[in-house]
Amino acid sequence: MREIVTIQVGQCGNQIGRSFWSRALHEHAANSTYAEFTDDGGDRTGAVFSESMSTFFRNVDMTTKGEMAPGSEIRDLKARACLIDMEDGVLSETMRGPLKDLFTSAQVMSDVSGAGNNWAHGFYEYGGQYGDQFLELVRSQAEPCDSLQSFFLMHSLGGGTGSGLGTKLLELLKDNYDGIYRFATSVLPSSSGEGDDVITSPYNSVLALNQLTEHADAVLPIDNARLSQLSTRISKGAGSGGGGGDHAAGNASAAVKGKKKKSARKRSEGGAGGGFDEMNNVVARLLTDLTASMRFAGDLNTDLNEITTNLVPFPRMHYLCPSLAPMGPTTHHAHRSNGMNSSVLVKSLFRDCFSPESSLISLGEGCNIRNSSVLACGVFVRGKGIPISDVNSNVARLQSELRMPRWNREGFKIGLCDVNGLDHQSSIMSLCNSEIINSVFEPLTERFYKLYRRKANVHHYTQFCDGGIFDEAIGNLEDLIEEYKGAGMRGSGGGVEGGLPPRGDELIWDVNESGGAGAGAGGKRREVAF
Repeated sequence: MREIVTIQVGQCGNQIGRSFWSRALHEHAANSTYAEFTDDGGDRTGAVFSESMSTFFRNVDMTTKGEMAPGSEIRDLKARACLIDMEDGVLSETMRGPLKDLFTSAQVMSDVSGAGNNWAHGFYEYGGQYGDQFLELVRSQAEPCDSLQSFFLMHSLGGGTGSGLGTKLLELLKDNYDGIYRFATSVLPSSSGEGDDVITSPYNSVLALNQLTEHADAVLPIDNARLSQLSTRISKGAGSGGGGGDHAAGNASAAVKGKKKKSARKRSEGGAGGGFDEMNNVVARLLTDLTASMRFAGDLNTDLNEITTNLVPFPRMHYLCPSLAPMGPTTHHAHRSNGMNSSVLVKSLFRDCFSPESSLISLGEGCNIRNSSVLACGVFVRGKGIPISDVNSNVARLQSELRMPRWNREGFKIGLCDVNGLDHQSSIMSLCNSEIINSVFEPLTERFYKLYRRKANVHHYTQFCDGGIFDEAIGNLEDLIEEYKGAGMRGSGGGVEGGLPPRGDELIWDVNESGGAGAGAGGKRREVAF
């Protein structure tokens, strides 16, 4: 067994957590198995607690309070999670809502006043006050694990609790669980500042990134404005499918236990249909897709430790920009039902995933994966019956067309999971360690300096820390920007290898829409320039 403990910090982190646990329940309900069990009450059919479930869940016998091994009947599922916020509003909603049976009060750490949108308050004040309690909370979740593989941090960087306390907890994890991988899913404020109602969010984000660069093994950056755009696009269509809202989660929880199986993959009335719920559901899909090939069967299973090993060639440069496809309504399901050639389907998925429209970060004007240096790339495909040869052929195409450094031409990691996600019969996720992250970093530095040149609001932070932390953090971020700009020039021994090869003006993908691949297959040839 390979377990993951999630750590949800702040309002955003806990709202994402609710969507994530709803979605995880739905996925396992849709793929649950049943068996005959016998006890004092006689024979009966019950849902089986599978090894795939054990990644995120514990199965507890409420009579004996003991944990039950995979293969046993599902009794009472408990999430491997720590729920943390310095205001109790969102946590109270969670503990009173349909997901309440997944958690116990011992998994919750809260205060009442909040961090006041101040990174320093969260990092120094609350971090010092609650550090020991947090470590005890983590210990209670880590000790029952047979082979704990990773901590998943969910948080945002714009406020005070998620950015400050969240990154302080990451530091504590590194100090106390250094051998366990630390993944952070970090929601950043809009690069342009549009819709950002926290005036100090540039400070909070830069200060938090300073800690993420130091203490995380991998960061999945997500732009809040981009999430809003994607949720609007999804909501205008047919919706993203099951697993979005809390009401749906209640049905899924019952379904995993074998009570309402037919409802497991249906979106219930009252579930997410847009707005923040849909935004959170996009992030939840990213996390379930990331772990799919370690939870379910597939031709190419991938552990999280393999992701860090293959996609992070330099320790500071661990920002993996995510993309998802399809996003929203799709005709891929219909194409497969109508016998669409699998090679055309996979090529279409790759084309969509590597287009700017599928990115979860906002890209600057004219910026895309084609004209940015790519250190390494992970591609994770979900869907029954997808041939590995089709995936490999598209990865080979990317290897020849993307601007990858000479020392890492083979810098791809592939995952292939036979179990499809809730929203689509076939889907793909990519994680790109690339210079495109500067589309997030550079506007953020500009917003930071607009405040810092005037030392606006700095006095609120120096109540808790030395003012020199500002110069340290922005300097560290500027260094990181330059490191990513020079990524394609860096040789395996630290020298320059002559730069990147010359590129053409476009990346061209041939998709034969009548069922064959390539211009010679007799169908219509569609060229897509990135």
